[in-house]
Amino acid sequence: MLLLIHAALMPVLFFTVATAVERNLTNAFLDDARHYARVIADGLETMYFETRREPVMERLDSAILGGRSVYAVVVYRDTVVASSLMDSNEIDRFQEDFEFGEHGDDIYYLSLPVGFESRTGILRLGFDEIPTTEHFEIVRSTIVYSLVAYMLLVLLASGYLSSTVVRPLKWLQHASRAVSSGEVDKELRTKSSLIEIQDLTADLEKMRSNLVGINAQLQREIADRELAESERRNLERYLRHAQRLDSLGTLAGGVAHEFNNVLQPLLLYTDLALEDLPDGSPAVQKLNRVLELANRATGLSQQILTFGRQEKDAEFELLNLTPVVEEALTMIRALLPATIDLRADIRQDIGNVRCDSAQIKQLLVNLCNNSFRALSSTQGHILVSLKEVIVPRKMANEHPNLRAGEYVVLQVVDTGVGMDKKSVERAFEPFFTTQAIGQGTGLGLSVVHGIVVSHDGEIILESEPGKGTQVRIYLPLADEDIQEHNGKRDPDD
Repeated sequence: MLLLIHAALMPVLFFTVATAVERNLTNAFLDDARHYARVIADGLETMYFETRREPVMERLDSAILGGRSVYAVVVYRDTVVASSLMDSNEIDRFQEDFEFGEHGDDIYYLSLPVGFESRTGILRLGFDEIPTTEHFEIVRSTIVYSLVAYMLLVLLASGYLSSTVVRPLKWLQHASRAVSSGEVDKELRTKSSLIEIQDLTADLEKMRSNLVGINAQLQREIADRELAESERRNLERYLRHAQRLDSLGTLAGGVAHEFNNVLQPLLLYTDLALEDLPDGSPAVQKLNRVLELANRATGLSQQILTFGRQEKDAEFELLNLTPVVEEALTMIRALLPATIDLRADIRQDIGNVRCDSAQIKQLLVNLCNNSFRALSSTQGHILVSLKEVIVPRKMANEHPNLRAGEYVVLQVVDTGVGMDKKSVERAFEPFFTTQAIGQGTGLGLSVVHGIVVSHDGEIILESEPGKGTQVRIYLPLADEDIQEHNGKRDPDD
């Protein structure tokens, strides 16, 4: 052990002595340079720079010829005077040094103020560092030669101890650093005849095993927190959206009721007026027009009530949506221009859902009407599809109205102009429309949203400008059909 200590102390001794000598040599060099620069500066202060510059240049030449300086320049105002022993391209090499060896140019540059007649100039000197550096090397070689013999003897004597102590300790040091940096997957093993090292290895291995368990637990906790945070953000976003729509629905329902209170007397008194007028009266046509507009307003108020989810006449029953959608498509084809290609992809083998068929038809008519209005011209196509899907847990976490399980999906896709992100976010708000004034009430998607919510479903709208729009409506499969299909697929897929 004593030999090992000696061997370990040799490099320390070498670097300590070498550092001390180098520091002394460096300090001596710097002291000499500063003293010599001060002497040159004092000699320049007795000269008249503005009247005669030749003595200044001779003084700078003497600074270089003296053997201590390799660079000598005086800067006075905008004038630069350099030693005649220097090349012109050397003048701009000046870089102020604050310590020996700075900038790696082998020259120690410093500057001092020099007082001339009316202003202060600057003396810039550069001193060759190479002789001092060479002296460093000589000192290092001397120290090395002095210690080599002793180090060889120590190393030979400590060879056996090195193989039994030093190597295992170094390996343990490397292993402990790896563990501290997070590399805890590799098992710690070492061979040594010393019980202390074996015990230390066992302790480090135990610590590593504990860290592996803690690290795995932390990773799981971080993943759980990230998932919970993502779910929280989604729920907050959905809650804000739902609260806004609920508030608008309540307001719209109240307005619609008040609107009906005005419309009903209007319709009644108009009918009475028509009964009192003779058939040939010119006012009959005008009153019939009033009835037509009032009935149209009544239909609008019914749409508002449907959006507000205050409709109490819905008749929910177990239905297969295939014939309901096909019947609605037959009606929609009659309403669309012949140039619009209405395509259908309706699956027959789907389960039942608990719904109101009239509202499902109204929902599909509204979606197809929106798609038709979104087409940039009278050409394009609308695709209506109906199929059964499995909603995985990941998707259910992103949409609070969905749960992992089986759903029937009604999808409407068009090749229209599409919508930007802000329009998509506001699409289900009542009276919001991207159409020109007078071309839409802005209630189509609002009514659709109200119907979907009343059916415990979810509506997902995706659109990009120039890429069309896709609307997917998820309606939960009835409990009876879910039990029948339980063995087919896993909701976690």
